[in-house]
Amino acid sequence: MDDDRRPPSPEPSERSVSPDTPRSAAGQAGLAGVYQLMAQVLQQQQMMQLAAMPSADSCYERFRRLNPPTFEGGSDPMAAETWIREMEKMFRALHFPDEVTVRLATSMLTGNAEYWWTAMETAYAVDRLTWRDFKRMFYNQYFPDSVHLAKQNEFLTLTQTDQMSVLEYANKFNELGRFCPQFMEDERSKVNRFEQGLRLRLT
Repeated sequence: MDDDRRPPSPEPSERSVSPDTPRSAAGQAGLAGVYQLMAQVLQQQQMMQLAAMPSADSCYERFRRLNPPTFEGGSDPMAAETWIREMEKMFRALHFPDEVTVRLATSMLTGNAEYWWTAMETAYAVDRLTWRDFKRMFYNQYFPDSVHLAKQNEFLTLTQTDQMSVLEYANKFNELGRFCPQFMEDERSKVNRFEQGLRLRLT
C-alpha cells in the first residue's frame, strides 16, 4: 500500500539540452559555407595582386623606352656614382618593385663592368639580390669608401675662387653636398657652410 502512495517519478523533459550537445547539422553546414566563402575571397585577392604585378617583360620594355645609360666600368668613380643615380631616378619614375631593379640595371652593364658582374654571378647567389645589396657590391668595385671620404672633404673645404662666380660656386656646392647629407638636410647647417665658402660673406 505504501508503494502506491509514492509520488510518480518526474518524466525527463524533452526540452532539456545538455551543454555538451554538438552543433546541429544545419549549423555546421552554415559554418562550413562561411569558411568556403572566406577561402574564395582570399584566393580572389591573391589572384588580383598577382595580376596587378607587372611582368618582367613589360618592366623591361618600359625601362628601355627611357633610353637608360650604359656603364662600361673605367677609372672614373664619379661616372659610376652618376650611373647609379640615373638608374634610381628611372626606377622611381616607373615604380618598379625591388626584385626587378637589379636585373634591369645589370642589363645595361657593358665592357669591363659586364665582365665584373659575370664574375659576381658566378661567385655569389644573386637571384634574390636586393637593390641595396647590389649598390654595396657596385660601390665597392667602382666607388669605394676612400673616394666617398675624399668627396666629403672636398665639400667641407670648398671655397669660392677668384675665377668662380657665385652661381658656379653654388652648383659645385650642390654637386658635392650629396656626399654630406647631414649638412644638406639641415637648412641652418647648409646655409652656414655655404656662407663659409663665399669670398664675401652675405650680410
